[in-house]
Amino acid sequence: MENTKAQFCIEKRFETIPALDATRMRLFEVLQSDDVDIERVERIISTDPAVTAKVMKLANSPFYRHAQKHLGLHQSLLTIGLDMVKRISLSMTVMGTLKCETRYARDLWTHSYAAAVIAISLSASRAEKDRLFTGALLHDLGRMIFLFLAPEVYTALIDSEKRCPGEELERQTFSLSHTQLGEMVARKWNFPGEIVEIISSHHRPVNHDSALICMINHVICRCGIEIPEADPRYLDIVRPFLGDALKDLVNTIVQRYKTNTAMIKSLF
Repeated sequence: MENTKAQFCIEKRFETIPALDATRMRLFEVLQSDDVDIERVERIISTDPAVTAKVMKLANSPFYRHAQKHLGLHQSLLTIGLDMVKRISLSMTVMGTLKCETRYARDLWTHSYAAAVIAISLSASRAEKDRLFTGALLHDLGRMIFLFLAPEVYTALIDSEKRCPGEELERQTFSLSHTQLGEMVARKWNFPGEIVEIISSHHRPVNHDSALICMINHVICRCGIEIPEADPRYLDIVRPFLGDALKDLVNTIVQRYKTNTAMIKSLF
């Protein structure tokens, strides 16, 4: 891999990253309003077959138990709620913009969505839910951008490591890590500073939000290799921001990861 750094200078390709899809961002912005009208949302969604299908697939999944055999769009919106529609629209906006359809991309999105769903469950207020969902969903944005800009090289790294490469290997290969690249793209797309901070520091927390996403990310990764417990080194990293009741937090993350598997799978 010695020559890949020169061959794949990510900074030179940065300008090829597209802007976020304007139509889906309009839906996301409409959903930000506290007095959003469900009929208006339904009209917007009905013009986007992919979002319509995703909303209805989730509403009709085993995660939402209902008497009817099949819910249409209107009932689907009522079933999952507009906050969930907003989160789906954000995820589909980013996914659609990057157009990564490989198994590697799907695995990354499944992981990111699992983190986001757990982050919601650990949040109190609506504002905190939105902030932590978005931060968790996009925490590995840099990895998605690597797959978009240099798919062959990044998938080769994943294959050689049998997992997503660490930051040091990314820097050796591309001259920057996924946290640095994710921060750059999040700024390009004008995401709020608090989201940018989670993306840039989810491996080296600087506050409660980044520490919580760090812990969720780590525990989900460990569950993926059937080790449903945290590495003590990670506990030391997050303890200054999350306190000492970390064993209970880890157990909660593990249980909510298991119980939300059905909903997560229904989105992909």
